[in-house]
Amino acid sequence: MLNKLYNWLAIVAIASMLSTGGLAGFLFGSGRLTGERLETIAGVLRGEYDAEDAEAAATQPAQPDEVEAAPAAPSADEVRKARLASRLRWVGLERAARDAAARQELVDHALQDLLARQEALEQERATLDERKAKELEALRDRGFQDELRIVSKLAPRQAKEHILRAWKKHPADAVRLLRAMEVSKTQRILEQLKTPEETEIMHELLEQLRLVGTDQLANGSGRTTGDAQP
Repeated sequence: MLNKLYNWLAIVAIASMLSTGGLAGFLFGSGRLTGERLETIAGVLRGEYDAEDAEAAATQPAQPDEVEAAPAAPSADEVRKARLASRLRWVGLERAARDAAARQELVDHALQDLLARQEALEQERATLDERKAKELEALRDRGFQDELRIVSKLAPRQAKEHILRAWKKHPADAVRLLRAMEVSKTQRILEQLKTPEETEIMHELLEQLRLVGTDQLANGSGRTTGDAQP
């Protein structure tokens, strides 16, 4: 309580002293005397500061608030360089796009050429296969004609053995051979089939002669409807 009263009396005494001759008004008006400095003088009177500390505190100017420095604006040269770099990147992208389009066009042309070549090759191969098939058919027909002439001149017993062997290999060939012969020659050959197995084959031959048309037999060797397993 006494300390507070002493502080208040000290401040009043200082104010009374400074007010003499209007000095306090002058100091306050000029900004040389502030509340903070007045508090410092009172502290000196109370013995809280040394004289040097009081003088340093009273004369130390107020530190202005630190202001963050604004970033410097780019120079004209930097702006030109940035624009040039952006333009170069754009030109590079356009060139890359044109190169990619040109490569894709080359690939498309190469693919079309390859497809055309493949189609031509397949057509040529189909033509060659058809030609070979015709030649083979012609050879088979000539061979069949030769076989027909020879078998027709054989004795019925020998012709029977040939027909049986042909039936076991390709029944259609045996049927075709008999159909191409004269009916009288076919009859004499069938008369030689006397055993039960041969009789069964004779019935099969007669059945095929009835069912199979001349056009079907002319297509070449192979199985026909109802052919026995070789």
